[in-house]
Amino acid sequence: MKNLRIEQTSERISDQFGMGIVEFLISQTHLASRLNSAKSETINRNPGYSNGDIAKSYIGLLCLGKNKFAEIEPLRSDCDFRTFLKLERVPSPAVLEHRLDEAALSEEWKQIILDESLHLLRKAGAPINPVTIQGKSFIPVDVSTPFAFIGKEGYCLSFGQETSVTVRAAEQLAEGPFLWRLEAKEGSEMMEKLLDRNIDFVIKLQTDAGTWMETARKYGTCSTEREGKNVYFGSVAEPITAAGAKKPAYYVFKLIETTIDKNGQILLIPEYEADVYLTTLDTPPEAVPRLYGEHLKACKSLRREFMFDLGFKQPPSRNKKTNALALHFGIYAYNLLRFAGQGKIRAKRIRDAIRELPNMVIKEVEE
Repeated sequence: MKNLRIEQTSERISDQFGMGIVEFLISQTHLASRLNSAKSETINRNPGYSNGDIAKSYIGLLCLGKNKFAEIEPLRSDCDFRTFLKLERVPSPAVLEHRLDEAALSEEWKQIILDESLHLLRKAGAPINPVTIQGKSFIPVDVSTPFAFIGKEGYCLSFGQETSVTVRAAEQLAEGPFLWRLEAKEGSEMMEKLLDRNIDFVIKLQTDAGTWMETARKYGTCSTEREGKNVYFGSVAEPITAAGAKKPAYYVFKLIETTIDKNGQILLIPEYEADVYLTTLDTPPEAVPRLYGEHLKACKSLRREFMFDLGFKQPPSRNKKTNALALHFGIYAYNLLRFAGQGKIRAKRIRDAIRELPNMVIKEVEE
């Protein structure tokens, strides 16, 4: 792939619409050719529309912030949409929906789309920046089922994939070390696989606060926020066995003990609140809640962008399998827009990248 640099210019460039950069980025992958070569027996193809054109049409629609099949209709008479995406024909809503209904009956298209989404990021040289903890850098992988996001930029790494597949996907895009951030509900199996691969993680545990009081008093540092409210902060080392070897891990806790409420009422039974984390990072305890807080903030923001900015709050179909396939196309469009919207300081929100897309053009410059 030729070096692609995204920057502002005051130069007047005639070709405008934004689909040119969408097609250029799609063309750097094998998405269209792989879908055209797909041998799925569930598809009875309409010879007038190739799988590649169907895929590019729907990705183009998503990059305009629309996901309903009916919204393709006005674009059928839009010469720019067809020309810039290099389509033979723009499918009708019925053709688009029917083809996705057929393709959704197998897993083939989903895997191709995820593969080529990663291929796009690799070929484009998408920046994947680390977080820094005590002078050491880690590439964050933030899991918010069914999504997994990578880097401070928040590229979508996978959708509903098992841990080993997501680990391999992360390794394709960046060189470690990695730091996985997730909740206990993501499952102990995921933690075991990370331990087996010697990958660092931070997991927030679901626990009964009262059971941590003795540990907090023994190992924690106590501070008094006000009369009747004590806060214990600390960590406990815990060797964890994985693949026959022991890896050091740490329970990090923040426990609040309240014996007098804020109105001055003495409580007959003390109240306890606790945040407990399990991590392989040998770092000061106070850094762990901050890292996990960043994870929650990132996941909330990224999921909101995916569901609202790309229009997936309302699914496009009544067919669950078709909606799942549409979401995979959404991942491709999301990563394309995330890359196209990269800024000097931080990546732009997806809705801003969509809004600015009509003003984005490609100019080939000889080195």
